[in-house]
Amino acid sequence: MNNPIPGSVDLPVPEGKVFPRNLTARADYAVPGNPSGSRPESGVDNCFPGLEFDQRNLEKAFFPGLLFDFHHELGSRLIGVIKDAPSVLDLTSADLGAGIAADPWRLHLWAVCGRTTVDQPESQAPVFHATSRTGLALWRHVHDLLPGRIAILLGPTPGSLSPGAYIVPDGLNAWRMGNQTVVERDANGRVEAAVLIADRADYLDPDGVIGPDVYLPGELTRSLCAPWQYDFRECGCYYWAASKPDISASPDGRFRPLNFQRSDRTLPPPKLDTPNYGDRAGDELDHPALITNWNVLPVVLNGREDDILGPGTPFEVEEMTYEQVIVELERLADVEHALCLEYLYAHYSLNAPTALAPGTNPESPIARFHAAATEVFSVAVDEMRHLRWVNEVLGVLDRPHKLDPPPLGMPIQPQSGQVFELERLTAAQLDWFIKVESTSAELNPQGIDGMYIRLHHTIEKRPDLFPQADRLSHLIKLIIDEGVDHFERFKAVKGHLAEFSEDEYLRKLDKTPDPLDQRLLQLADLNYAVLLGTMKETMALGDSAGGVLIEHARRAMTNLHEVNHLLASRGVAPRFQTPQPTVVAALADGRATLAAARAARQLQETVGSLDGADLRGMMARHQATTEALIADLIL
Repeated sequence: MNNPIPGSVDLPVPEGKVFPRNLTARADYAVPGNPSGSRPESGVDNCFPGLEFDQRNLEKAFFPGLLFDFHHELGSRLIGVIKDAPSVLDLTSADLGAGIAADPWRLHLWAVCGRTTVDQPESQAPVFHATSRTGLALWRHVHDLLPGRIAILLGPTPGSLSPGAYIVPDGLNAWRMGNQTVVERDANGRVEAAVLIADRADYLDPDGVIGPDVYLPGELTRSLCAPWQYDFRECGCYYWAASKPDISASPDGRFRPLNFQRSDRTLPPPKLDTPNYGDRAGDELDHPALITNWNVLPVVLNGREDDILGPGTPFEVEEMTYEQVIVELERLADVEHALCLEYLYAHYSLNAPTALAPGTNPESPIARFHAAATEVFSVAVDEMRHLRWVNEVLGVLDRPHKLDPPPLGMPIQPQSGQVFELERLTAAQLDWFIKVESTSAELNPQGIDGMYIRLHHTIEKRPDLFPQADRLSHLIKLIIDEGVDHFERFKAVKGHLAEFSEDEYLRKLDKTPDPLDQRLLQLADLNYAVLLGTMKETMALGDSAGGVLIEHARRAMTNLHEVNHLLASRGVAPRFQTPQPTVVAALADGRATLAAARAARQLQETVGSLDGADLRGMMARHQATTEALIADLIL
């Protein structure tokens, strides 16, 4: 590990930087064998160049007795002949040429023939020609070959420039099926063409070990990028998600996107990133700078280069009693439910379609409204998860779940007097959303983020009071971490709508419901009841639910979402109420969720019989999901 003191490039190391010392590699005791996760069948076998091993190095021995190199633009080269292998006829290592790439007599793979799917009959096994293909392009087909008989054609010119298998009379597959092989040489004994046939090589022996006679130690990883600085800088495919963020934001989130590898790290304001690789490459740390000054790269948390702020001042967090934890969890369940409904209502109030038409100008008003609506809805979806997670915590603590609709006027932030109400996304309402989702520089014990931090701190410090403390701590930490990004999303919404007036981007939602609207409102109520009912039942069943009912809850939410969008587009305000007892008749078995689903099914059929292809199509989709739910509830 490099010394954490900067080297030749005079760049500041972020304060509070943590430097790993790789103590595991210094351990005196060497554990025998490799962990199961290091086996190729459990590894990530990406091949450009690969995260854990390079699949191309495994395929190099796909034909028994021969070794190939696929890493060339001009085609796949024959690089090795195993002595006395019966499948190679009279080929020897002497046929490989003088060992230089320019040698015109170096043998190349010109074509491959073999089945690649189980439904292909032997008589129709495909032939893959190397003509106009790079080594990697042909390798993709070699990778797909099934176990069984295969044929290959070798020749002395690069495969991409070769005639492929078109020189083989009657076709290469006919030779494969007839087991017909040949090595043709000129007067000087040089190979002009060779057709070889054998069963595709097995890479593992009967014990599941990769053949040690074919693959030497380290061969599967030999083409991975090394040293890591080169891949770290040059790779542009974003598979370094955990190690190289590529794009980040400033600590306060104001400046984005930033090139994580920028050489000029002065603030403010930094130079923003460009998607053009040619333009951005000159602004990045070069290879020597990365080797000597890797330590100037900050830790990125939640998309921001947070550790430039230093370690910060730790909060003074007061522990809670067990009773206080229960009370706060029950209150927060109602708060999460209320926020979810407020965000959904605000989403429906935006004059935006559910999907943009292809070719829509991304800078047009409708595209900006749609972008804002998408951000608001994504936050609402997060709040749905938070509601579920809080109820999971209550269930672990053997407390009743809190999933009933919260009453309008319920306090959300008692200290500010903010209460639960369904409002359109006016500028004032958006400012309230930004305020409620902001994370203070100082801990506010009464704020939503402050309460979750206190809950997490208490459970961490007093695991003796809480069963499954690790699980509870994990669930609460998920809520804390996911909430951090909500502030940024609502700020983005403000940016999308900044150029427009409220009259331009808001629906009025003040229409008096007509008979169709009344039916749709009733259907929305039933869908809401089904959604909450399936959530209650899956919470009650716990792990034994097997995910079936929670999937039905998602489908019920989709149905509710589509109906509410339709209502809002008609100028009618969604209401998020459960149906009155007169709407859902009590059944003999007393199962309210099943009763609501059956009532929704009847109403969907009624609404679907009305004029309008779009409405009929929507109701047909909803009927299918509702019928599937009813079938599962009856079992």
